[in-house]
Amino acid sequence: MSFTSVDQRTRDFVAGLPKAELHLHIEGTLTPELRWKLAARNGIRLPYADIPALEAAMRFEAPDAPSYLTKFLAAYYEGIEVLRTAEDFRDVTVAYLQRCRAENVLYAELSFDPQAHTTRGVAIDAVMEGLAEGRRIGRAEFGVETNLILCINRDRPVDTAMEALIAARRFRDQIVGFGLDSDELDNPPIKFRAVYDLARSEGYRLTAHCDVDQPATRENIRQCLEILKVERIDHGINAIEDPALVDAIRARDITLTPCPTWRPIDQAPRRVDRIRVMHELGLKVTLNSDDPGLFSSGTLGRMLPAVAAAGGFTDREMGQFMINAFEGAWIDKGRRDAFVARVRDYLAHA
Repeated sequence: MSFTSVDQRTRDFVAGLPKAELHLHIEGTLTPELRWKLAARNGIRLPYADIPALEAAMRFEAPDAPSYLTKFLAAYYEGIEVLRTAEDFRDVTVAYLQRCRAENVLYAELSFDPQAHTTRGVAIDAVMEGLAEGRRIGRAEFGVETNLILCINRDRPVDTAMEALIAARRFRDQIVGFGLDSDELDNPPIKFRAVYDLARSEGYRLTAHCDVDQPATRENIRQCLEILKVERIDHGINAIEDPALVDAIRARDITLTPCPTWRPIDQAPRRVDRIRVMHELGLKVTLNSDDPGLFSSGTLGRMLPAVAAAGGFTDREMGQFMINAFEGAWIDKGRRDAFVARVRDYLAHA
């Protein structure tokens, strides 16, 4: 389903809906155009003749979800090679937050991967300086509030994850959350128990990726709940296949952050049928764009009208997804209540 195939009324409703996003990788917002620009600025020669050739390279296929994730991550890590300086991290953050302003996204939590940069020789100081300046501009010029989530890469050694967490102590006042991402295969959550124990003791809010249709994903969700003791689960869609997991998630009021994104090879938003099941089971579900620079679905405001149409979600259901996001956000109660009130007021008068 293309964005243009959605009726105008749905597009208008979604455009005005106050929005929040909890599952967003700031490096994954890097568009082909910005990637090309940063490569030129940093004297990096990309292995593509031009931007259309770069875009064509993103149209890859795979026989199953694990294989696709492997290819996707390879493209992701190749793309972030252009991020070298504080200025680069500032620019990618500002570009994303400018889109947030245009799409009425009032609040976003930005995940970032320090290991993916420090292992390339990029200092954590440059990463944090650029993110801080980008967030400042986003707040001052676009009115978009943000928080940061430090994500460790589960396919790297545990000691490097611990090093990343310790290195971030100097920036603790800038980071609200701690997460786990990258290739899930043979990298279960229990591998990072000690790192999560330390993050919890230092006051971080906790989340972790449990990607869709990966081997052992249901067991990984269980480990996230019982061993890592997370407050949120990124994706977590496969939980609906296990009634015990559904009961545990509901009882603990865990927020889930699935991403109904679509790729160049897809004809419609993915996972909307299972997101509807999650919603009807009474789980606290949100909608998120994940890596909008690498998906055809793009940023949240562009993605949501097609999701509403494909899933048959009513205006009130779309509003509830945003209420869930604001209620699951890692902000103080006063700001949370104010955001939720704006959504409820919009639903009452839209």
